[in-house]
Amino acid sequence: MRPIALLPKFVERVWGATALEPWYPPVDRRIGEVWLSSDDIETSEGQSLGELTARPEILGTALPAGRFPILIKFLFTTEKLSVQVHPEDAYALEHHQQPGKTEMWYVLTAEPEAVIAQGFARETTEAELRQSLDEGTAESLLAWWPAAAGQTYFTPARTVHAIGGGLAICEIQQNSDVTYRLWDYGRPRELHVEPSIAVLDWGPAPGPLAPAGDLLASCPYFATERRRLDGPTVWQSDPERFHLLVVTRGAGLLSGGGEVEELRAGQAWLVPAAMGSYIVDGTPELELLRVWVPSR
Repeated sequence: MRPIALLPKFVERVWGATALEPWYPPVDRRIGEVWLSSDDIETSEGQSLGELTARPEILGTALPAGRFPILIKFLFTTEKLSVQVHPEDAYALEHHQQPGKTEMWYVLTAEPEAVIAQGFARETTEAELRQSLDEGTAESLLAWWPAAAGQTYFTPARTVHAIGGGLAICEIQQNSDVTYRLWDYGRPRELHVEPSIAVLDWGPAPGPLAPAGDLLASCPYFATERRRLDGPTVWQSDPERFHLLVVTRGAGLLSGGGEVEELRAGQAWLVPAAMGSYIVDGTPELELLRVWVPSR
């Protein structure tokens, strides 16, 4: 078996950017998200990623066939995203027939004034929130952090959050697109106040995490480590689960299954569970995120 390239899908957003370098060429429309591992993503195998999940030698013996479990995106922001929240599994399955959305953000670049909000600044009541929505001051209830390249934020389902402008972020999440907009700065888009209130966690959140060595974040849905390589490194696939490799900066080579592929920023690769050993060779600037589904 060989590594499988995942071909990016570009998604327009009102808060998106036209300058996507160094990951992708500039564009003439506002791209907010580049999806890298959704079920409809095309691959170098000539099949969609969703079609490949029927093959246990690719997905792994410990993971059930069906919906691909992890969605990875690059986010490019020039304006604030909405104040929003995502439901947990039980609520999302009941109301949307898809999983909930726990996610993490790895900040790639941040302009000097860029900020990220996560959780409420203090314990907040439903009455306080409803009043702030009526007054247009909902974002003042949130805890805001100055954003910086290299930070990691882990945001469980039910956590209110918002992302400011001037950021490039790699987002890793459950494969779900259920988002409830609580407040949207007056943009003419649908709001979801009642379902947001039904699922909200009313307390604070930790803000940026201190990494535990290479491991940036881990939960039942995904684990992510950051690796910076200088020279060839041999890795071994796991027969029970696939790995995803996301190139966040630099360049290098990926060798496996008799193939040698170039690595460059903005790429995502699926390492099949049954591939065996593979080699990643990079310059000192090469940075990879390696993502997998942990054992439960």
